[in-house]
Amino acid sequence: MKKLILSILLLSTGSSFAQDYYHGIGAAGHMLFLKESYTNDVGSSSYTGLTSVPLIVYKATLGFDISRKSNFGISAYPGLGFFVNSQTGGYAGFQLPIVGEYYMGDIDDECFYFGGGFDVNGSFSSGSTGGIVMGPHVDLGGQFEFRDQLIGLRFGYTYGVNKPNAPSGVTDYKATRMTFNLGAYYVIGQ
Repeated sequence: MKKLILSILLLSTGSSFAQDYYHGIGAAGHMLFLKESYTNDVGSSSYTGLTSVPLIVYKATLGFDISRKSNFGISAYPGLGFFVNSQTGGYAGFQLPIVGEYYMGDIDDECFYFGGGFDVNGSFSSGSTGGIVMGPHVDLGGQFEFRDQLIGLRFGYTYGVNKPNAPSGVTDYKATRMTFNLGAYYVIGQ
């Protein structure tokens, strides 16, 4: 469906770029960093925490040839995961970054890429840490051959621009949220 919509948009603008659809599957570590500070009737308090969840990630890229040595791609990296720990409880997470990426090299070969876009992700625990993070997303990665297979490595960062609601009875509430993703994927092909 995404490919159809993007194809229609490109055809309507008169673009003559060649395009192909690429995909892969892999795993990533999804880390949510949360920093909160507030004042209430008792005094001031602050909290800093990190929640980490493993994700299964699908890579979907619609690629456009710019030249023989460079490509542009519109990629989505939806991911979902959870784990259960008998001491700390359970954790769950998801991500949906959509980015425009510039590839130095061919998308279906060894290459280096970087990009930017928007991400909606979340990390939840059985405790009180976590939440939804929405904001600008940047990524950087590369693909290389390993035992005759194309493997990719990717790092992503999202700065949360959405602010959570302040708890009741709290004044001067400040919260910073950001997420980091580090993962690897296997390129399935076109």
